[in-house]
Amino acid sequence: SEAMMPERHVDIAIIGAGVVGLATALALAPTGLQIALFDAQPKPSPRLQGTALNDWDRRVTALTPTSIRLLQSLGAWPLIEESGRGGAYTDMFVWDSEGTGHVHFTAADLNIESLGTIVESSMTTNALINATEAATNLSINWDTRLDSMDIQEDGVRFTTSSGGVVIAQMTIGADGGRSKSRELASMRTREWRYGQNAIVATVRVEPHHSRACWQAFLPSGPLALLPLSDNDLCSIVWSLDDALSDHWIQADQDAFVSGLNRALSGRGPHVIEVSERQTFPLIQCHAIDYLKGRFVLVGDAAHSIHPLAGQGINLGLSDAHILGVEVLRAYQRGADWYSPQVLSRYERQRKGDNLGMMATMQAFKWGFGSKNPAVTLMRNVGLNSVDALPMAKRWFMQQAVGAK
Repeated sequence: SEAMMPERHVDIAIIGAGVVGLATALALAPTGLQIALFDAQPKPSPRLQGTALNDWDRRVTALTPTSIRLLQSLGAWPLIEESGRGGAYTDMFVWDSEGTGHVHFTAADLNIESLGTIVESSMTTNALINATEAATNLSINWDTRLDSMDIQEDGVRFTTSSGGVVIAQMTIGADGGRSKSRELASMRTREWRYGQNAIVATVRVEPHHSRACWQAFLPSGPLALLPLSDNDLCSIVWSLDDALSDHWIQADQDAFVSGLNRALSGRGPHVIEVSERQTFPLIQCHAIDYLKGRFVLVGDAAHSIHPLAGQGINLGLSDAHILGVEVLRAYQRGADWYSPQVLSRYERQRKGDNLGMMATMQAFKWGFGSKNPAVTLMRNVGLNSVDALPMAKRWFMQQAVGAK
């Protein structure tokens, strides 16, 4: 019976040891509190770092300079840098396939070295796991599923697949868009499925990608080419309506490559080869509240967005940072670091940013998914005027680099 189960007491429990869960643990580590992470998956083994087309992780993220600074402060960036597998990019080209609208911006305009760095998700995860191993107050429990959870007055009590009861003063849900902890906490979400799937793959291009991100808005959904550190390889994210995505997933390699080149319509680099493809459905989901008692959500568990520009993880890293700042500040004052006042300060700061980014993605989806000629016209005028209007262009660039 549960009464007989061993009880384990920790200060902070984190459900999910992906990028955001790990970053949150590291951001909270300076408190010296006992922090335990629980993840349903086995510990990921460091990937073999081959350079052939199929050796690259198909899931990548565009890390902003802000996120990179955070990863530096958490001790995870050096490992990514040493690997030589981060593709820093200096330019971004955005255009509309149906008309003449286009935007180009460059790091030089902002007086910064790069707009961001494209990094394989598995690389970021491994660098963070490495950094946690240096912190004596952090432990990770792999292969451990969350079974039940009870948010109590003075903490959170939960059971796991390894047969124990865990009692934490505060628990953080960092278990992704399909969050089990959020579900067990009965927290409501607003969810909308785009009726689209994203196809991800690695492609070989010629001439090389010139350290630029290339993004085409097509009637069927956006297509992004993200430059890897190898200058003739890019990662692609191609969002397609359900009906079309099946066709392109099943298409043979040659057909897929020529489909990609048609979609890029000569504006981006020319694709000559594609790796194995993966696909996932696009769902945008936002938790109405980020906290319930001493349980708090971070990352995709709180907000998953259209992976239009690989921005999701940047929002999650900002969550980790702000939650760390607020808890640490309260802890150092000797206040109740798990109190609703402290946690709602985190929620207030993050909700606005996250909703803003989600609304923008929604507007893009609507603006670029429309067959209405008036909208197409406005869109073209809009995009070109963005190129012409320093203020709007600046806004675009700030989103890209994660600046306020």
